[in-house]
Amino acid sequence: MEAKRISPDDLQPVKRSSSYGWLTPSMSELRVVLLGNSWSERSSVGNFILGWTVFNTEEEPDHCQRESGQLEGEIVVVINTPDLLHSFISEDKLTEHFCVRLSDPGPHVFLLLLQPEHKLRNTN
Repeated sequence: MEAKRISPDDLQPVKRSSSYGWLTPSMSELRVVLLGNSWSERSSVGNFILGWTVFNTEEEPDHCQRESGQLEGEIVVVINTPDLLHSFISEDKLTEHFCVRLSDPGPHVFLLLLQPEHKLRNTN
């Protein structure tokens, strides 16, 4: 899949802080693992973090996908996982899908994306 640059018109205004200066010199990259029930939503968040359309939001693969880019001069690696939150996935498959090699020597951040309930309850 060819990377496509995201235009400012594609994004809603979000204030980003420049807090990436905390990466130590020995930390060559920031590794983020995306978790959640929707491949499409995880892909959209991954694309937003990287500033490029690199994750296909329509086709869910059965494996992890690792993409990287630069943010504020630092290398950021985003790892999109298959639907790990489903109870039908065995422990062996969880280990395999977790893509330990893709986040070697280990992830720095787990970003859990959850759907808000569509129906709001009245709390009168």
